Amino acid sequence: MTRKLFIPFLAVVFLFAGSTAMQAQNTNPVAQPQQKKVEVSDSELQTFAKVMQEVRKEQKSSQGVMLKAIKDNGLQVKRYQEIARAKRKGQNVEMTSKEKKAYQAVQQVMKKEQQKMRKKMNSILKKHSMKRRRYIQISRALQRDKQLQKRLQEMRQK
Repeated sequence: MTRKLFIPFLAVVFLFAGSTAMQAQNTNPVAQPQQKKVEVSDSELQTFAKVMQEVRKEQKSSQGVMLKAIKDNGLQVKRYQEIARAKRKGQNVEMTSKEKKAYQAVQQVMKKEQQKMRKKMNSILKKHSMKRRRYIQISRALQRDKQLQKRLQEMRQK
């Protein structure tokens, strides 16, 4: 699998790892379809864009480390993804003893990188005076609000 396809996978890993605790606290299956629109000022959106840009730079660095760990432990990226996906879904996955050992070694590297990334992200957020909860709230709003996406895109083009 190419690095180009692997990067979005790891971005999801980071976002998932970074927001799992908050999601567990804020999950309300009944209320989710009726999510209200999140108001974001221009200055807040600019701050979000700066934070996002810095976070992406850090993610790329961590992704390189994780990709290297997968390869150094003798796993193919595609195979690692298959195993990780099955484990996330709570499914049993058949692995050779060599794969099991390699997967565990990669997981240790992933955990360390996620912890480093979380610290770096917190530092970036602090530098820009933005709360983690608000950053995640805006991220989620961007996923469903086309107007907010357009505002961010226009802002980044200036």
